[in-house]
Amino acid sequence: MLPDVARLAWLAVRERAGRSALAALGVFIAFLALATALSIGETFKGVVEEAFQRLGLNTVWILPRFRPLTEADVATVSALLPTAVIIPMTGEGAKARLPDGSERDVMIYYVPPEAVDVLIPRDALKSGVMSIGGSLALVSTRVKMAGDVPLEPGMPVTLERSTGPPLEVTAAGVVDLSGIAGPLGGGDVFVDRALSAVEGYALIYVITDSPQTAEKAAARLTPYFPDATILSPQVLARQVGQFAAIAQLGLGVLAGVSALITAMWLYDTMTISILQRTKEIGIMRAVGFKRRHILAVILAESLIVIAMGIAAALPALFLISQISIPIGFGAALKLRIAPVAVLASAAVVLAANLLGALAPACRASRLNIVDALRYE
Repeated sequence: MLPDVARLAWLAVRERAGRSALAALGVFIAFLALATALSIGETFKGVVEEAFQRLGLNTVWILPRFRPLTEADVATVSALLPTAVIIPMTGEGAKARLPDGSERDVMIYYVPPEAVDVLIPRDALKSGVMSIGGSLALVSTRVKMAGDVPLEPGMPVTLERSTGPPLEVTAAGVVDLSGIAGPLGGGDVFVDRALSAVEGYALIYVITDSPQTAEKAAARLTPYFPDATILSPQVLARQVGQFAAIAQLGLGVLAGVSALITAMWLYDTMTISILQRTKEIGIMRAVGFKRRHILAVILAESLIVIAMGIAAALPALFLISQISIPIGFGAALKLRIAPVAVLASAAVVLAANLLGALAPACRASRLNIVDALRYE
């Protein structure tokens, strides 16, 4: 009987191709809208997570508001967080005079020499050695001579500062910081902290052993630094993640409305179809089809229409995922189609439309045989 049910359902869809196509179009729109809405939320959460991963989820940043941070502040942080790595830093803008006589505006970072390996990933080193101290400096690949000629290890650089005499340094290594977010990403030249003429520190960079420890560290430091801003990428990531989840839920609810509208559309389609086929249903009952068989035929017809709509939407969803959306700063965003979002959307659309077709199918299965045969 199952093959007969499937065959009759398919024939019914083909006989009413126009109405079936319109119902499938509704399913197409509902599924595409819901899957896109859920995927937008997943994409946003993924982008945020990657961004904060680059910032360092296990770090805490202490930034002064009104006055530079001092050695006493560094000692306070060290006492409160004895197991963390504490790196006081400062920086200033300068004019770099390069070996070919050209000049570039650069940002100097003064850091402890022993912290270089902790601050800058080893794979960021493109040439030379990862070392600062004395007159040795690390130079970013962004600092280039005329004609975009890169600097090489051993080349001298003169840094004209506003806070002190010029610095004569030699490039010990060249580093690529293009993939590094956070405070380090803006540095062009890294030199020994002892060469700074700036009083105090512009940042105390704290590295802990885990994101959870960083969150606790930020909470512990806050009461001791009322005049500073305490930033924890882990806390920010969690807060933004909560906002993204709420936004995703809202988008899902809005898109889910289209699934309900489609269910009502399918309800109307199946109701009209059953009225047109009343005599046909009576004949089917007369030749031996039971109520459950009639119910199965109507629901199978609905399933075919739903499957057609979802199947047509899948390629469209793939094409949407290939579109790049510019978000500024030369970056672009692509929709990430999560399998969970696709399955959830298909399940919601399937359930809503089957529910919409259930009432007409039940009415069709309960038709009186004699009345159905007499129907004109």
